[in-house]
Amino acid sequence: MKSGNQVRESSANAVELSIFIEKDPACPHLLAELGELHERASIRNPYFSPEWILSWLSRQPDDVRPFLLLARTGDGRLDGFWPFVERPGLLGSRGLWPFVYDEANYFDPIATLQGAHALVQGMKTQLKGFLFCWVPLMRNSFWEEVLQPETLQGKYLTLTRMPRKTALIEPRLDHTSFEDFLFEKLGAKSRKSLRYDQRKLAEQGSVTIETVDSFEDVRAIMPATCLVEVESWKSKEGAGLYSIRGKRAFFFELLPELAKAGRVRVSVMRMDDRPIAWQIDLLDTGYLGVHHLAFDKAFGKFSPGKQLLITNMEKAWKERRLVDFLPGNYDYKEKWSSRVDAVRELHWFRRSLRGYLAIKLIRWNMRVRKKIREKAQATKVGQNGVRAMEE
Repeated sequence: MKSGNQVRESSANAVELSIFIEKDPACPHLLAELGELHERASIRNPYFSPEWILSWLSRQPDDVRPFLLLARTGDGRLDGFWPFVERPGLLGSRGLWPFVYDEANYFDPIATLQGAHALVQGMKTQLKGFLFCWVPLMRNSFWEEVLQPETLQGKYLTLTRMPRKTALIEPRLDHTSFEDFLFEKLGAKSRKSLRYDQRKLAEQGSVTIETVDSFEDVRAIMPATCLVEVESWKSKEGAGLYSIRGKRAFFFELLPELAKAGRVRVSVMRMDDRPIAWQIDLLDTGYLGVHHLAFDKAFGKFSPGKQLLITNMEKAWKERRLVDFLPGNYDYKEKWSSRVDAVRELHWFRRSLRGYLAIKLIRWNMRVRKKIREKAQATKVGQNGVRAMEE
């Protein structure tokens, strides 16, 4: 079954590109196709799974207009999926932002390599009708192998940045134990500090860690996460997972659905019966992404967040998963990693007067925001350093 309006064919790679402009991401057939594609795609994105797509879309205003790029083979098989929504842009223009733009850490498509190239060609076609397309965060591999070569052709205006980076722990093919791995990565002082924190936390009471990954168990554990969030320093500064109105309900709906599909694991550390830290890990075949980690600031001097993280890292190590700390990681996570990758951003504009003006305005805004951040960092660098060590 082929859906949407076909706007382009590519005889070179036998991939047809179909475009959805109606609000139809909830089509059962498309969701089934997406689930099947996710299993065989070489370019994968946990944030564009059916559960994320449906939960996020259900909480958007009624006037939101989905715009789905679908790459199909000649026999109709789905080979690429890249979801966007139409958004008003600068100077009265219209543009495309990715789905889940306010929550996700990556905005790469889900696709085979062949399908990914077709999706990029389709996006270029859409710049005839839209002024711009924005891809806020994408993995460096997708950028270098697929998207960057198209932007270098110069037909359209581009503004690119490397706003963040991510640290990764790659699974070992040998039989190195997790203890030996930590010994390699942590200096003598850091190992001593970790043992001290573990001992001192244990002296406060009975420390337990509960890890759940089923629909019922994740749904049951969610209220405990609220107790951690309300006492975390992130929430005190408005940066917590539930700080923005409606976000708690969103994750209460999303996480159990992800668990039903085997795409998430939630962990809670307790002191006696009191939750003091929790973590969300996004799962895929051979992959674990650390989406969220928070701790009760009253126990910050014992580094409960870091202790919980290490426990989950060990589990992922034994499962031979790639651990992705996701964009915005702290420096200490880089010390644990085997690789640090750039994370890219692209603003892609139609070559026009409005496109030129829009890029100038964006660059000006970036400079202003950079100065504001630098001033804020000068006053908070000490506090943030302490928090990073506590986590």
